[in-house]
Amino acid sequence: MTDALERPRKYHRYRLEVPVIFSWRDTRKIRQEQVGLTRDLSVRGAFVLATTPPPLDAVIKLKGFLPAGGKVLPVRMFGEGQVVRVEAVPGSLPLGFAVARGRIVFRKWAEN
Repeated sequence: MTDALERPRKYHRYRLEVPVIFSWRDTRKIRQEQVGLTRDLSVRGAFVLATTPPPLDAVIKLKGFLPAGGKVLPVRMFGEGQVVRVEAVPGSLPLGFAVARGRIVFRKWAEN
């Protein structure tokens, strides 16, 4: 089986662990919020590890923070997309989910 990161993709995925907060509305339209850690990111999607993932097809909002490093300024990350896959991650306690069909935006911390 080919690793998901090795499949041909329209947008390059970067292996990057970023703590994130994600939220979605459940079937009763109540907002749910959880925390997770990205495994990889692109400008159009992400794979997130979380103990409580959102359901398949949920529309989620995602936000995270990339701390400063070297000459790189801190960056806020915002995203929105649809959960297209929920799966168990081999050798890992949390589950993982893929977000796609959305957009992830990175902004310098100083921007509003």
